[in-house]
Amino acid sequence: MSIQDVEKNRHWMIPERRGTVRTELEHCGDGDYLMQMNVSPQARKKNPALPEYWQVRAVTYEVEGKEKTVFTSLPASTFSAEQVATLYHERWEIELGFRDIKSSMQDNALTLRSKTVDLVYQELWGLLLAYNVVRREASQAAVAHKRAPSEVSFKFACQHIASHLVVMAGAVSPSHTPRRLEELRGSKWVAVACRLANRAKRQTPVDPKAYRIQPP
Repeated sequence: MSIQDVEKNRHWMIPERRGTVRTELEHCGDGDYLMQMNVSPQARKKNPALPEYWQVRAVTYEVEGKEKTVFTSLPASTFSAEQVATLYHERWEIELGFRDIKSSMQDNALTLRSKTVDLVYQELWGLLLAYNVVRREASQAAVAHKRAPSEVSFKFACQHIASHLVVMAGAVSPSHTPRRLEELRGSKWVAVACRLANRAKRQTPVDPKAYRIQPP
């Protein structure tokens, strides 16, 4: 709420928690409402400056037959309910990327290995660069096999591509790297990675056209 009250052009978006008690103040459109909720006594005890009530925009929509509600500070005058639904699922895909970095690349480690500030930055940049390399190569391989990049298991792709890149880095002749990359993207490992992803039932991006805003 402090960001909402003080900052400009900075907004938040969170999923609704089950059992949330709210009062409708204004109907902004199909599945789009301005709500008022109580600020919990616990929160007000920690921060006495908080008001007794706070207002939030609630957008309810349906995707793949399931109803979802998102709370946000994005104004209805600027962002439609459809845009809010699309934006939330784009944000969710970013969170899945962070999950892949933590679980597949870091083996669920609670902390980084670096001990100094400079090395922490270096390690973070290295993780982000490695993540994007794996994603790019997995996407290229998926397209070559007429599969969607989201179908590929990131964990399997990370292990497979990393092992090949280590071999390439130690190659005597760097001139063979382009050919090795082409072989990597054209190998049959993509089919295995897709089967593993389907088995794990990884949540894939939903076509924004599939969103259906709930009527009142």
